[in-house]
Order: sequence, then structure tokens, then C-alpha cells
Amino acid sequence: MILRPIFTVMQIAPDQRQNGPVPFLSNIGGPIGFLQGELEWRLFDFCRIHQIVYKEINNIEVYLDKIDIEPLTNNKDDLENINKVRKMDYIVGQVHENERVTNFVDQMTVVGLWAIAEQFLGKIYKAFLSKKNEIPELNIQAPYRWDDFNREYNNLGIDLTTCENYQNADECRVLNNSIKHSPAVSSRLLQFAYFTKYSGQDIEKVPLEMQRYLNGVSDFLGSLIEKVNKSLA
Repeated sequence: MILRPIFTVMQIAPDQRQNGPVPFLSNIGGPIGFLQGELEWRLFDFCRIHQIVYKEINNIEVYLDKIDIEPLTNNKDDLENINKVRKMDYIVGQVHENERVTNFVDQMTVVGLWAIAEQFLGKIYKAFLSKKNEIPELNIQAPYRWDDFNREYNNLGIDLTTCENYQNADECRVLNNSIKHSPAVSSRLLQFAYFTKYSGQDIEKVPLEMQRYLNGVSDFLGSLIEKVNKSLA
């Protein structure tokens, strides 16, 4: 089994960029361009955690594939059969453990991605007001609830729902809330087409499209930085 870890735009070859986040390279030169660079490195470092775990699991899978087990004999007194059964039990146990670990790391990555999103929603908000009103960021209180973010950005003339890849970022947000508070595919997740076939299932048993969520958060925040840069310019 080959597991696919998530990759940031800095790790994807130019001819494969359609599979990864949007670069938003022009953001760097804008009034709050420093936040685009900070975001790229934060996501790069965060993705490395996911990659390290997946690399370790893949190494274990390669090792398991190399274990050779001869067919059991019909002789009930054949001691070799005991060793063969023990090998099979070990393989089954490792496979189940690998599945638990990858499911867990994917869930924690979703939670971490949205934590990064909330951090940068606050950072961008404070940088915007600081530049616009020429006041220190320390004097600005950023919101921290999703509804408050929407309201405050609307007051600044920015509709968060119009940011690029908003749909996937919003799905990551709702999935994050479900993982933390109600770990089953219920009505909140069923508003997203991907989860309709998993209705009622435990989230731990649902395969998660991690690259899509990474792209969603990265594109959403990059697009927001772009909107703020244009507004300030």
C-alpha cells in the first residue's frame, strides 16, 4: 500500500501544480506580503509532520510485504505451523495498527489545518487594520469565532465566501468541528457532497481527502491576503 502524504506548493513540481495549492506569488510584493511567506513556511513545516508519519507507515508496509509465509501443513503436530500462524497474526496486527495511525494523523491534520486557518485569519485581520489605520497591531483585537470573522471582514468590505477554494476550506472547518465535538457523519457534514455516501458512519472509518483540504486552506488564505493587498493598495 502506497500512502499519499499532503504536499504544499513549495514541494510540488511545476508540471504537477494543478494537484496542489495555488502559489499566489504576487502576494509577496503587497502591503501584507510578509504574511504570504509566513503562511507558506507554516504549511510547509506542518505538511512535513504528515509526510514523516506516512513515510514511516510505508516503510512498515514494505517490510510486511517481504515476510514470506509458507502454506500451513495438514500435520497438526508440525511446530512450524505455530511460527507461521504467529507471523500471520503479527502481520494482521501491524496492518490494523497502521490503519489506526493513518486515520488518526489525518484527523489531527484536519484539526491542525483549521487551527492554522484561524491563526492567519486573525493575523491578516490585524495586519489589514494596522496598515489601513496606521495603528500598532498590539492595539487591535482580532475575532476568533467563525461567525465573528465573517462579520468583521464584511465590515471591512471583504466577503470570505468569495475567496478562492472557499468550499474546500469550509469543508475542512466543518470536518474539524465534527472531529472535535461529534465524530460521526451527521447533518453538518452531509451538506458536502463527498460525505453523502458515508452518512451515519464514524469519521475514523471515512477516508479523508487530505490534499483537497490542504489546498482549500492554502488557497483560501492566499486569496484573502490578495484581497487585502488590493484593498490597501
